[in-house]
Amino acid sequence: MSRRSTPSLVLLLAALLPACAPQTPEGTDGASSLSPAAYPETAPEAAKLSALCSWPLVSDSDVLNVLLPDEAATYWLAALPNLPGTRLRIEGQYPKARYFSFNAYSPLLASVDVLTDYQIAPLQTGRNPYRDPVATPGANYVAYVLPEPAPEEGQRQPNALYSGNFPVALGVEIPANPLQILVYRIYLAEGDLTGGAPLPTLTVETSDGSQALMKLDMVGCTPLIPPGVLPDLISETMRTQSLPTALTPLFEAVPLPVSSTEPTLQVSYGLPETVRANFSASLGFDIPGQSISSTVGANLANNLDNAYMQAILSRDKGSMYLIRGRAPEAATIPAEAPLGEAQLRYWSLCTNEILTQRFTDCLYDAQVPLDSEGYFTVVVSDPDQRPVNAVAENGFGWLAWGALYPDATLLYRHMLPAPGFAQAIQNIPLNTPPESVMGEYYPLLAYCDRATAEAAGKSAAAVFAACRARDGNTSLPE
Repeated sequence: MSRRSTPSLVLLLAALLPACAPQTPEGTDGASSLSPAAYPETAPEAAKLSALCSWPLVSDSDVLNVLLPDEAATYWLAALPNLPGTRLRIEGQYPKARYFSFNAYSPLLASVDVLTDYQIAPLQTGRNPYRDPVATPGANYVAYVLPEPAPEEGQRQPNALYSGNFPVALGVEIPANPLQILVYRIYLAEGDLTGGAPLPTLTVETSDGSQALMKLDMVGCTPLIPPGVLPDLISETMRTQSLPTALTPLFEAVPLPVSSTEPTLQVSYGLPETVRANFSASLGFDIPGQSISSTVGANLANNLDNAYMQAILSRDKGSMYLIRGRAPEAATIPAEAPLGEAQLRYWSLCTNEILTQRFTDCLYDAQVPLDSEGYFTVVVSDPDQRPVNAVAENGFGWLAWGALYPDATLLYRHMLPAPGFAQAIQNIPLNTPPESVMGEYYPLLAYCDRATAEAAGKSAAAVFAACRARDGNTSLPE
């Protein structure tokens, strides 16, 4: 397949064409159309004068492994100009996957708005599998990106995502983003990366839908970096190899500045606040400025359906570390959360490298072994430091530290909590100890070494207690 070229803005502006005859969506449930009530099913053929790919970038574990991604997710990125008097139409099919969404970002990658699978009404009544447990994937939907700030709750247009304003400085915004960045996320897709559905088509059209400017799809087009073309050499090396013995003294002699001797998971309220909180934990006292750092640069490239906790750990304090807490109940079918009985749609644990922000290794909910009490215990180490008793039969999960990484960023995600799950990360207010909200669902951390872990026996709880006691810690999950 040939790669397409980029058209000029003049050609873009000259491409305004009359739309074809409108066609009314069937059975909209009152939620799949905007004014006017009927839309052409596809843009005019002549609107394909654009030679852009609709989704020119897609994540992969080696090349585009940035901004603390999750291994179970694939991310497609589109970037389009926000032209006055236009909107973006998204035409797609529901994939076979645990979750999908569209997130809008500013040119500086600040998260602006999200439109999530269960919020998108289909073109036929009752065909959204994220609302209806017996529905099958593959039905069509139409959604829109509107170039304006999101209105108050209850006043949003149906099937609409808002691109918002463009923040340029603290409290200063340009009325509209000059560049619309859209990320299409799919978690745990089945069959292939897209969950058996074609990638959504993007059509830039006038704000009333009467004229099409251009249509973007993936026909005859490949992403700039096609997934799977390059072998995952870096990721596989970091996951399967151990730290060379010669480097161990160096990493032990140079402690990571933001790594705490008694590590704790902290809620991520944005990058500046994360840095402030990590330095506070390392120094043993609170650095002022939480109210400022939590609002400046918040939600940088975040998925707004997720809430995050993180901790930074360093090899100078142990050759391995453990995390233990009660496991939330995750959805086994998409419609179980947030609309059903499950506590979360999805949760995961990932080890990331702090500077490159690559993921090294991840486990999602169904991959994490539990003990008889419903607790998870995950060991993070190099392969040659993994205790022989840290196996799934004993209730242990395992994550690779990263062969050449002196540090590790542990990231814990909660996605789309049910209203009744009060212990979700999303429910922890600023300036609130997370354990006071999460209770037994708040995971504890412990540095350890292989000898201590192996001497404690097969019980995951006993091993974790021994590792906590190694550094003089006696508090444990209740």
